[in-house]
Amino acid sequence: MRSEERGDVYRLVFELTARATDVPYEEFLVELVDGLASHYKASIARVHVGETNFAAASADPENKVAGLEPAERGRFDTIDSILAEEVRRDGVLRSALDMDGGEEIVNFLARSLQTPETFAFPLIARGKAFGAITLYLWDAYPFEEADVRGLQAIGNVLFAATNKSETIGGEQAPVPVTSSKLRAYQETLVQVGKILEELQFLTDAKTVLLIDHQGEFISKHGEDSLFSTTDFSSVVASGFAASRRLAGFYGAQPPFSITHEGDEESVFVVEVAKRAILAVVYTGHAAPSLITRWSAAAANRLEKHYEALTEARVV
Repeated sequence: MRSEERGDVYRLVFELTARATDVPYEEFLVELVDGLASHYKASIARVHVGETNFAAASADPENKVAGLEPAERGRFDTIDSILAEEVRRDGVLRSALDMDGGEEIVNFLARSLQTPETFAFPLIARGKAFGAITLYLWDAYPFEEADVRGLQAIGNVLFAATNKSETIGGEQAPVPVTSSKLRAYQETLVQVGKILEELQFLTDAKTVLLIDHQGEFISKHGEDSLFSTTDFSSVVASGFAASRRLAGFYGAQPPFSITHEGDEESVFVVEVAKRAILAVVYTGHAAPSLITRWSAAAANRLEKHYEALTEARVV
């Protein structure tokens, strides 16, 4: 992959999703996997939705799978479905090497399909994985952080395309998602990312995240954690809600914030727009007073963008 293409998956995703409401769902899935296969120079790309054992759509530009013997094709389909199911079950990115018998599986894929690298990304909406994207690649890990976020955002888009998503808060009537709303979501997400990037730079934090009150991951900037983003978001949201309720018993007034201190890392959490949470993960060398000040300023700037994201109906 050329360097100018790395991290540019947002453009691909939103060019495709602008058509999500204009073409039949099955056709959209085919366009999606074809686009991903082309973008990442993948030998094979598949998308899995729900708990079925078969891919909802598959791209095989060079007919690699079609050229396999029936027994090998069956083995490949089994590997693909198991990998997708493991990712859907816990929402964590995986490679073929992470599976039971991973080395043998990697050798089989490299021998039969000439694809030494295999990765599966969870499709996530409202903080839960409901499917996966599997990519069988010629090259080593080609993704940057923006690619991971963009690929995970596809889960929200698929929910929108199938009208399966529920309104945030669960009380409003469903609002049809249009191409203009999808474009607005892309533009707003870019602005959110810039604010998080600036906050990370100012605070020298390890990671900053924007999370829905219900624990749904929205956006992140910084290093990957040892914990899955989905699990971390859920725990932070639950802990924040409990702490805020307890503080309310003693007369605490908004804006409410809390700090969790650890031996190596700490987390500062502050509310955004009364319905989201800004979490700053930092190490001992960062200055807590500056983190508090700049996080509060960032939370104020994020408020209007969070409202725009909820209106776009794909968060």
